[in-house]
Amino acid sequence: MNRWICLGVLAMLCAAGCNCASRPELPYANGSGRVVNLSDHPYEQVAAAMNARAQRLERLYTPVIVTVWYIGRQGEDEVDQLDGSLHVVHPTKISMNLQKVGVEGAALGANERHYWFMDLLAETPVASIGTHERANPDQLSELGVPVHPLDLLLLLGFSPVPSSPMDASALSVTSLGSHLLLRAPARWGVVEYTLDPTTYEPVRVALRRGPRLPPALTADMLERIEFVDRTDPQQSALEIPRRILIDVPALDARVRIRLLDPHVSRRRPDERAFDLGDALSRHGIRLRRDLDVAHARRQED
Repeated sequence: MNRWICLGVLAMLCAAGCNCASRPELPYANGSGRVVNLSDHPYEQVAAAMNARAQRLERLYTPVIVTVWYIGRQGEDEVDQLDGSLHVVHPTKISMNLQKVGVEGAALGANERHYWFMDLLAETPVASIGTHERANPDQLSELGVPVHPLDLLLLLGFSPVPSSPMDASALSVTSLGSHLLLRAPARWGVVEYTLDPTTYEPVRVALRRGPRLPPALTADMLERIEFVDRTDPQQSALEIPRRILIDVPALDARVRIRLLDPHVSRRRPDERAFDLGDALSRHGIRLRRDLDVAHARRQED
């Protein structure tokens, strides 16, 4: 694994094979002996509730703390912590900047046309840039990029779902019978939301490249924190996860993102965060790597 932290949350971890150690266990909720009756939860009702929540979370800004559990170059247990900020505007804009001990380390982002990863700790800072229309999972994995930045929006659990089911199995009950399981199309495959049957809020989100394939990425929602809408003080209170614990089985890696002050205001999220040219200038990056061209060359070899 190169300088990218698992699932596109960038960091300064240069390990040949990053494996997590001494990491937190996944806290999958198994309920309190309750059994969900699927007939009480029509798909359209569940989707409407999820989309009403997603609409309120279309714009979001928060400072973040990112913790990574891994094994270092010498095989020793390591835990790294970074801090930064997260700007989100659904459905196509995300920007995350991370620092370590006050030093700019990495950034990822996407807008309507491009997605990018910036390594700011390299001797010569470099930006890897691609276009959405030419991106595919094989391309990203070949180039050392574990995930499309916009997939992080799905893993946060704030994205809307189709108002109508994609097929007859789109809504079911988990194997333990305590939660609902809603399946929806994702960028490359399927996204599965394990939902609290009372609030219809996700307690787990999983991305699969195919319906029968094991999860490529999994995010568990922990604790609660209030999301504050400073543009409309009359809005009712809304809580979202305080911590998101993300698992990447293929890398045996785990990342925890802690949201410190999630809110929306007239100034934040800052639209400049999604301007690729502004980001390149702000970070003083001159070296650029075209992911589309790099992938095409690999295909020709």
